[in-house]
Amino acid sequence: MRTLSGRIAFLLGTAAVLLLGGAAVLMDHLVDAEMRHRFDSDLEAQAHALAALVEHGPGGLDMGEASGVPLRMLASDVQGAYAVRCTDGSRLLSRPPPAGYPAHWAGTAGEAPVFADLDVRGTSLRAVWFRFKPVPDPLAGRTMQAGVSESTGPGRGDCQLIFMQSRTALDGILLTIDVILLAIPLLALLLVLLLSPHLVRRGLRPLAVLCESMREVGPNLPGRRLRATGTHELEPLVTGFNDVLALMDEVVARERRFTDALAHEMRTRLAELHTLVDIERRYPSGRSLDALLDEIGDIGGELEGTISGLLLLTRLDAGLESPDWRPVGMDAFVSRLVERATGTAKRRDLHIAVERPELPLSLMADPSLLNIVVGNLLGNACEYAAAGSTVWLRWDGGSMVIENQAPDLREEDIGCFGQRFWSKQQGRDGHTGLGLALAGSAALAMGFPLSFDLREGQWLRVALDWRQSLRSGTSVLPGSPPEASRG
Repeated sequence: MRTLSGRIAFLLGTAAVLLLGGAAVLMDHLVDAEMRHRFDSDLEAQAHALAALVEHGPGGLDMGEASGVPLRMLASDVQGAYAVRCTDGSRLLSRPPPAGYPAHWAGTAGEAPVFADLDVRGTSLRAVWFRFKPVPDPLAGRTMQAGVSESTGPGRGDCQLIFMQSRTALDGILLTIDVILLAIPLLALLLVLLLSPHLVRRGLRPLAVLCESMREVGPNLPGRRLRATGTHELEPLVTGFNDVLALMDEVVARERRFTDALAHEMRTRLAELHTLVDIERRYPSGRSLDALLDEIGDIGGELEGTISGLLLLTRLDAGLESPDWRPVGMDAFVSRLVERATGTAKRRDLHIAVERPELPLSLMADPSLLNIVVGNLLGNACEYAAAGSTVWLRWDGGSMVIENQAPDLREEDIGCFGQRFWSKQQGRDGHTGLGLALAGSAALAMGFPLSFDLREGQWLRVALDWRQSLRSGTSVLPGSPPEASRG
């Protein structure tokens, strides 16, 4: 069964048939056993009452003064019959004569009653036989035959009685009980099996409503959420799916911002090239060919840098870029990066304060990846620091720290740092949000943890930890904290 309702209905039907059917069979067995027990008890009680009326006198067995009672108790046919035999060989007392006896019933009779089912001329009988002591004749002690007392004759106290009664009424009752306990539950089970698919479909209606609601959401319909179903079991599913939808909307919006920023960046550079060539053709500026080629090369280099950054980020995220470990002299390395950021710092009236350790430091790292990490971090600090402020850069034997004032940042922005396509500028001025993503991926490839922290006074602190990869031949002393230097 491919439908969920069909599977549930099948399982419910199977469980109902097995459980209720088994319970009905068990109840029928218990009721039948109880009815047979009660019938046997009644049959035994009648047999004992009949045995109490039997007298054994000089004339043999007799029913005494109450001889008419058994004839009123028992019918004159096979519906009820009894027989009494004693071990002294006296005559068989039978009223009415039974049509058949079980074989050797007298020999197997004991003090405990024995029950058996008989079939006499097509009629089912229930028989019980046992041994008892008949009531002695009051005149037996004074009556003598050949000098032997009747009361002391051989086996005078041992008699066997068999009592039989028809099972027709009992069998009818048992059949009626079988019909009640088996046929009615079977009919109920049939109705349950017929109604189960409909009831299961009604029970799964909230799930069907949820499926209909899911058709109304998707990437092309941002902001849409699943409606509450009012079902306790489905609420976690609805909540979790809505959280996924919110994350999907955020990712789609971020990708769209990235696409816009990337398109703007490339379109701007291509427009610059087109404009430069078009103006020089129509209105020659008189500049030398080298100057024009240098400007065209700068624009092409910026385009190449953007595309190369995307390709490198893809390779880093896919684990295809393996670090090329080499010793890197930190003094010369940082000096080159500071010199490269000087243009941005002058444009924004920033001061780059560098705190070097007292002893030279050599770091075992991949120069290209380290350049991506520190270059992007320092470039971001100079690009987004408050105008006229100071960017602090220091390193020691365990880490490098870059600090700058960031008045536009909020605590919730820190969690977005390093995410691809995210930019606080949201695509303005060609910021694609690749810088921190590249820095994070390159640091991860080298095994250097990168952390961001927004401290009191809107100071952004970025720390690059390289303790495990440090290679230095001399002792290293940490630099002074920026707060002490500023004081």
